[in-house]
Amino acid sequence: MVDDKESFNQETPIISVIEDVRAGVVDPRTLTKEVRLSCVEVFVGEGYSEVQVAQILKRSEKTIQRDVREIRERNSLTPGIEFAKQMSGDIFKKGLAHHDYLVRLSNGKNVSDANKIQARVSAWRVLVELIERLQSLGLMPLKPKELVGDIYHHYEGGDTKAYSQLRKDLQEIERVSKETGTLDEKTEENIKLLQQKIEKAEIVEEISELTKKKDELQNNKEVCDGQ
Repeated sequence: MVDDKESFNQETPIISVIEDVRAGVVDPRTLTKEVRLSCVEVFVGEGYSEVQVAQILKRSEKTIQRDVREIRERNSLTPGIEFAKQMSGDIFKKGLAHHDYLVRLSNGKNVSDANKIQARVSAWRVLVELIERLQSLGLMPLKPKELVGDIYHHYEGGDTKAYSQLRKDLQEIERVSKETGTLDEKTEENIKLLQQKIEKAEIVEEISELTKKKDELQNNKEVCDGQ
């Protein structure tokens, strides 16, 4: 068993350290504090309790509790413009990556009709939520109707698909499925559910437009009354 504290340091991959500890190759009591803290962070991230971590690393529970507090202090975040810009950019890139993956999934040859439909709707939803998140961070204007047409129905090939196009897609999939005899009960049910979701989305957008017009009329009326 390795018991030299210099055998492991911050340059050693922490996964290698953990594997050796679990295998009994390394006595965890010989680990330096920095290496131990890295191990604790990994174990806690994997869902281990402090008691379990203490048993694995052969330390007292109080020691592990102090380690966890120190790790939390190290990982604490300080609000700032640069941090907000970095996180916003990260969210944006990850959102588009998820969208692109779902689009590729919907175009797969061996994907069932039901899964293709769900993948397309999921891709659409990812973009909608991404836009809403960017709006909440103040990085995009709160003009959903204009943004919808330009951004969140954008699929491979450069086509822009709004609600009417999604409805046509569903009808086409239903037609092809019937002709090929692949329209099973589950697929038919999914198509109906998605049609209902599209209708609800349209209703929400119409209500939003009506509310906007009402607010504009109210503002105009207040201006006129004030003159």
